[in-house]
Amino acid sequence: MSGLGFTTIFSLKGGVGKTSLASALCLEFDYEGQKVPVITNDVISPLEEILGKDKALKLKPDQDFPELKKDDDIIVDLGGFVDERSISVLKNSKQVVIPTIGSFLSISGLIPTIQEVERFNKEITIVLNRIEKKEVAKVIQFIRERYDYPIFLLKTSKCFENLLYQNKSVSQMMKDEPLRRSSYKEVHVQLQEIIQHLTRV
Repeated sequence: MSGLGFTTIFSLKGGVGKTSLASALCLEFDYEGQKVPVITNDVISPLEEILGKDKALKLKPDQDFPELKKDDDIIVDLGGFVDERSISVLKNSKQVVIPTIGSFLSISGLIPTIQEVERFNKEITIVLNRIEKKEVAKVIQFIRERYDYPIFLLKTSKCFENLLYQNKSVSQMMKDEPLRRSSYKEVHVQLQEIIQHLTRV
Protein backbone atom coordinates (compact mmCIF):
# COMPACT_ATOMS: atom_id res chain seq x y z
CA MET A 1 0.00 0.00 0.00
CA SER A 2 1.20 3.48 -0.85
CA GLY A 3 -0.16 5.15 2.28
CA LEU A 4 -1.96 7.73 0.18
CA GLY A 5 -5.48 6.58 1.01
CA PHE A 6 -8.66 7.92 -0.56
CA THR A 7 -7.55 11.33 -1.87
CA THR A 8 -9.77 13.76 -3.74
CA ILE A 9 -8.51 16.57 -5.97
CA PHE A 10 -11.15 19.26 -6.29
CA SER A 11 -11.75 22.89 -7.23
CA LEU A 12 -14.83 24.82 -8.24
CA LYS A 13 -12.65 26.68 -10.75
CA GLY A 14 -11.61 25.03 -13.99
CA GLY A 15 -8.13 25.11 -15.50
CA VAL A 16 -6.25 24.94 -12.22
CA GLY A 17 -4.43 21.66 -12.94
CA LYS A 18 -6.60 19.01 -11.23
CA THR A 19 -6.17 16.43 -13.99
CA SER A 20 -2.43 17.14 -14.44
CA LEU A 21 -1.86 16.74 -10.71
CA ALA A 22 -3.97 13.55 -10.52
CA SER A 23 -2.05 12.08 -13.47
CA ALA A 24 1.34 13.09 -12.08
CA LEU A 25 0.56 11.50 -8.69
CA CYS A 26 -0.81 8.30 -10.25
CA LEU A 27 2.25 7.91 -12.49
CA GLU A 28 4.73 8.62 -9.66
CA PHE A 29 3.14 5.92 -7.52
CA ASP A 30 3.13 3.55 -10.50
CA TYR A 31 6.86 4.23 -11.03
CA GLU A 32 7.43 3.16 -7.41
CA GLY A 33 5.44 -0.04 -7.98
CA GLN A 34 2.32 1.22 -6.16
CA LYS A 35 -1.03 0.97 -7.93
CA VAL A 36 -3.06 4.11 -7.22
CA PRO A 37 -5.77 4.47 -9.90
CA VAL A 38 -7.71 7.65 -10.68
CA ILE A 39 -11.49 7.94 -10.93
CA THR A 40 -13.20 11.00 -12.41
CA ASN A 41 -16.78 12.09 -12.92
CA ASP A 42 -15.73 14.74 -15.43
CA VAL A 43 -17.39 13.59 -18.66
CA ILE A 44 -14.81 15.38 -20.83
CA SER A 45 -11.79 14.16 -18.88
CA PRO A 46 -8.97 12.65 -20.97
CA LEU A 47 -7.71 10.50 -18.06
CA GLU A 48 -8.63 7.12 -19.57
CA GLU A 49 -6.86 8.07 -22.81
CA ILE A 50 -3.80 9.43 -20.96
CA LEU A 51 -3.35 6.75 -18.31
CA GLY A 52 -5.13 3.79 -19.86
CA LYS A 53 -8.12 1.91 -18.49
CA ASP A 54 -5.93 -0.04 -16.07
CA LYS A 55 -5.06 3.18 -14.21
CA ALA A 56 -8.11 5.41 -14.80
CA LEU A 57 -11.88 5.17 -14.78
CA LYS A 58 -14.20 7.82 -16.21
CA LEU A 59 -17.70 7.56 -14.78
CA LYS A 60 -20.74 8.09 -16.94
CA PRO A 61 -23.02 11.02 -15.99
CA ASP A 62 -25.52 8.74 -14.26
CA GLN A 63 -22.94 6.34 -12.79
CA ASP A 64 -22.28 6.34 -9.05
CA PHE A 65 -18.81 6.31 -7.57
CA PRO A 66 -17.81 2.89 -6.24
CA GLU A 67 -17.95 2.54 -2.47
CA LEU A 68 -14.58 3.80 -1.23
CA LYS A 69 -13.00 3.68 2.22
CA LYS A 70 -10.50 6.16 3.69
CA ASP A 71 -7.62 3.69 3.47
CA ASP A 72 -8.27 2.74 -0.19
CA ASP A 73 -5.32 3.88 -2.32
CA ILE A 74 -7.20 5.88 -4.92
CA ILE A 75 -7.31 9.39 -6.37
CA VAL A 76 -10.60 11.01 -7.32
CA ASP A 77 -10.34 13.83 -9.85
CA LEU A 78 -13.66 15.42 -8.94
CA GLY A 79 -15.47 17.57 -11.51
CA GLY A 80 -15.76 21.26 -10.57
CA PHE A 81 -19.29 21.15 -9.23
CA VAL A 82 -21.04 19.89 -6.11
CA ASP A 83 -23.84 17.36 -6.42
CA GLU A 84 -25.02 14.37 -4.41
CA ARG A 85 -22.23 12.14 -5.75
CA SER A 86 -19.48 14.66 -5.03
CA ILE A 87 -20.73 15.38 -1.50
CA SER A 88 -20.36 11.69 -0.65
CA VAL A 89 -16.83 11.68 -2.12
CA LEU A 90 -15.79 14.78 -0.16
CA LYS A 91 -17.23 13.41 3.09
CA ASN A 92 -15.56 10.02 2.78
CA SER A 93 -12.14 11.15 1.54
CA LYS A 94 -9.13 10.81 3.79
CA GLN A 95 -7.99 14.18 2.42
CA VAL A 96 -8.89 16.79 -0.19
CA VAL A 97 -6.28 18.54 -2.34
CA ILE A 98 -7.31 21.92 -3.72
CA PRO A 99 -5.10 23.14 -6.56
CA THR A 100 -5.16 26.76 -7.61
CA ILE A 101 -3.14 28.84 -10.03
CA GLY A 102 -0.42 30.52 -8.00
CA SER A 103 -1.00 34.11 -9.05
CA PHE A 104 -2.86 36.72 -7.04
CA LEU A 105 -5.30 37.46 -9.89
CA SER A 106 -6.21 33.79 -10.31
CA ILE A 107 -6.91 32.91 -6.69
CA SER A 108 -10.57 33.92 -6.76
CA GLY A 109 -11.77 30.31 -7.02
CA LEU A 110 -9.78 29.11 -4.02
CA ILE A 111 -11.77 30.71 -1.18
CA PRO A 112 -15.24 29.50 -2.31
CA THR A 113 -13.76 26.04 -2.94
CA ILE A 114 -12.32 25.86 0.58
CA GLN A 115 -15.62 27.08 2.03
CA GLU A 116 -17.49 24.39 0.11
CA VAL A 117 -15.08 21.59 1.02
CA GLU A 118 -14.98 22.58 4.72
CA ARG A 119 -18.68 21.75 4.99
CA PHE A 120 -17.76 18.09 4.46
CA ASN A 121 -14.05 17.61 5.15
CA LYS A 122 -11.38 19.65 6.93
CA GLU A 123 -8.36 17.57 5.88
CA ILE A 124 -7.37 20.08 3.18
CA THR A 125 -4.09 20.62 1.36
CA ILE A 126 -3.59 23.57 -1.01
CA VAL A 127 -1.35 23.31 -4.07
CA LEU A 128 -0.28 26.55 -5.75
CA ASN A 129 0.11 25.35 -9.31
CA ARG A 130 2.06 27.15 -12.05
CA ILE A 131 3.40 29.58 -9.48
CA GLU A 132 4.56 33.07 -10.41
CA LYS A 133 7.59 33.62 -8.19
CA LYS A 134 7.13 37.38 -7.94
CA GLU A 135 3.63 36.88 -6.50
CA VAL A 136 4.01 33.73 -4.42
CA ALA A 137 4.75 35.49 -1.11
CA LYS A 138 1.70 37.73 -1.56
CA VAL A 139 -0.54 34.76 -2.44
CA ILE A 140 0.66 32.73 0.56
CA GLN A 141 0.13 35.72 2.87
CA PHE A 142 -3.40 36.16 1.47
CA ILE A 143 -4.19 32.49 2.21
CA ARG A 144 -2.48 32.53 5.62
CA GLU A 145 -4.59 35.49 6.74
CA ARG A 146 -7.64 33.25 6.28
CA TYR A 147 -6.53 29.62 6.65
CA ASP A 148 -3.89 27.47 8.26
CA TYR A 149 -3.95 24.55 5.81
CA PRO A 150 -0.69 23.15 4.39
CA ILE A 151 0.42 24.90 1.19
CA PHE A 152 2.68 23.36 -1.47
CA LEU A 153 4.12 24.87 -4.63
CA LEU A 154 4.36 23.44 -8.15
CA LYS A 155 6.27 25.50 -10.66
CA THR A 156 5.31 25.92 -14.29
CA SER A 157 6.93 23.11 -16.27
CA LYS A 158 6.62 21.38 -19.62
CA CYS A 159 6.99 18.10 -17.77
CA PHE A 160 3.25 18.01 -17.01
CA GLU A 161 2.41 18.31 -20.69
CA ASN A 162 5.06 15.73 -21.53
CA LEU A 163 3.92 13.20 -18.94
CA LEU A 164 0.42 13.39 -20.40
CA TYR A 165 1.77 12.70 -23.90
CA GLN A 166 4.23 9.99 -22.86
CA ASN A 167 2.24 8.35 -20.02
CA LYS A 168 5.40 8.47 -17.91
CA SER A 169 6.06 9.83 -14.44
CA VAL A 170 8.40 12.77 -13.95
CA SER A 171 10.81 10.31 -12.30
CA GLN A 172 10.68 8.00 -15.33
CA MET A 173 11.19 10.86 -17.80
CA MET A 174 14.22 12.07 -15.82
CA LYS A 175 15.67 8.56 -15.90
CA ASP A 176 14.96 8.02 -19.61
CA GLU A 177 16.01 11.48 -20.79
CA PRO A 178 19.12 12.70 -18.93
CA LEU A 179 19.01 16.07 -20.73
CA ARG A 180 15.72 16.84 -18.97
CA ARG A 181 17.06 16.18 -15.47
CA SER A 182 18.09 19.74 -14.70
CA SER A 183 14.91 21.33 -16.09
CA TYR A 184 12.63 18.85 -14.28
CA LYS A 185 14.56 18.71 -11.00
CA GLU A 186 12.72 21.46 -9.11
CA VAL A 187 9.23 20.29 -10.05
CA HIS A 188 10.24 16.70 -9.24
CA VAL A 189 11.33 17.77 -5.74
CA GLN A 190 8.07 19.73 -5.29
CA LEU A 191 5.98 16.75 -6.41
CA GLN A 192 7.84 14.44 -4.01
CA GLU A 193 7.19 16.88 -1.14
CA ILE A 194 3.46 16.78 -1.92
CA ILE A 195 3.51 12.96 -2.02
CA GLN A 196 5.40 12.73 1.27
CA HIS A 197 2.87 15.03 2.93
CA LEU A 198 -0.18 13.22 1.52
CA THR A 199 1.12 9.80 2.55
CA ARG A 200 1.77 11.04 6.12
CA VAL A 201 -1.66 12.60 6.76
